[in-house]
Parts: sequence; structure tokens; C-alpha cells
Amino acid sequence: MKKVLLLITCCFFVAKSYSQYNYYRLSGGLNLGANTAFADLQKKRPAQTITASLDYHLTPFMSVGLEYQNGTLAGGDSVLNGADVHRRYFKNKYSSFTVGGKIQLGQLVDFESSNILYAIRGLYGGLGVGIIKNKMDPIVRIQPVTNYKFPGDDSSTNIVIPINTGINFNILDRWGYTRFIFNLNYQLNVTIGEGLDGYNDASNGKAWSSIPDMYGVASAGIKICFGPEGLY
Repeated sequence: MKKVLLLITCCFFVAKSYSQYNYYRLSGGLNLGANTAFADLQKKRPAQTITASLDYHLTPFMSVGLEYQNGTLAGGDSVLNGADVHRRYFKNKYSSFTVGGKIQLGQLVDFESSNILYAIRGLYGGLGVGIIKNKMDPIVRIQPVTNYKFPGDDSSTNIVIPINTGINFNILDRWGYTRFIFNLNYQLNVTIGEGLDGYNDASNGKAWSSIPDMYGVASAGIKICFGPEGLY
């Protein structure tokens, strides 16, 4: 009899999981990823980024939050006959702080009506704004043949606009609340300025300097959910 009651109870909680969402209002997360700088230099060099975030969940599928990012951006080639004809090279040890919001597919559609929609309900898009601090260490400024000095700044601060897309996978605790979120994310960061690579010169014969510097980050991470409880 106890086994029958236990089975009925389990079936009840499984059914309820499709009709309501238990969740915590706050989450803190850490993501690790690889980045690529899209700046004035044609030679792209992948580098690393680490991201820490703190989010407030308005619903299980909509959030606003803060994000701190730290990493290295690199590009160019200082080797003779390398990928950069002017032998330019930079490494930018950057950090950024942004505020933004994200909305998931589950906020917009009736995902319980379709197994496919239910499986991808964590797909999301997001937008934010903040600042990025750039520090070139090192950077090649002098063209070794002509001794031309490429203009730009070794350090700068710019406005940055992060554009996010990705998917969340919720991991529930024994009470049916989302306790952990496994996250896959791609973020395109558009800067207002020319500070990412330290150069402000279209010396490759193309008007790259007329295009804002950008960089993309592909990352994976985990969020821990905590704080006040919500029901959706």
C-alpha cells in the first residue's frame, strides 16, 4: 500500500511540473569561454574570457541582471611575412561591467502544447549596455621598415553593448524548484569607439576604422539559484 501511495504522489508532482514553475528569484553564475576580436586587424586570434553574473528573475523565463567580464583579446601578426603586412600585433587585457535583460522562449509561447517547444523553452535573447576598460599589453606601434607610428591609445574606456543569444537548461531540486541552470551562450559585444585593439588607422587599405570594434564570446557555465521563492 505504501508503494502505491508513493507512486501516486510521484505522478502528482510530475503532472504539476508541467502546470507550474517553482523558482528562486536570484541566481549567480560563472561562465568560461573563448573570444574573437573583430577590430582593425585582419588576423584573428582566439583568446579566453571569464564572466560572472548576478540576475533577478522576474519570471522563470525573464530576468534582469549585472555582468562582470574579464579576459584577453588578441589579433595581428608581428612576424615578418606573416598575416599582417604591417607586422602589427596587440593583446588587450580588458574588463567590462554591464547591465541587461534576457527573455526566453518560454515567456512567449505555450510550450506545454508541444514537446519540441517544451524542450527548447530555454532559448533566449538579450540586450544590455555598460562600459569596457581596455589595456594594451603588449602592442606593436612602430612599423619596422618605415618607422611609421600607428595612432591609437594604449588604454581606453568605451561604451559596450552586449547582444546575447543562447539556451538555459534547468536542474530542479527535490522540491521542484530550479536550483541550477546550465547555460550555453554567445555574446556579440559592440563598442562605441576604437579601443579594443589600440589602433585607429585604416592602414590595410580598407576602411575598418569606420566600423565599431566588436568581439564575440562563446561560453558555457553554471548558475546557482537562491533567494526568495517565486511561482509561475
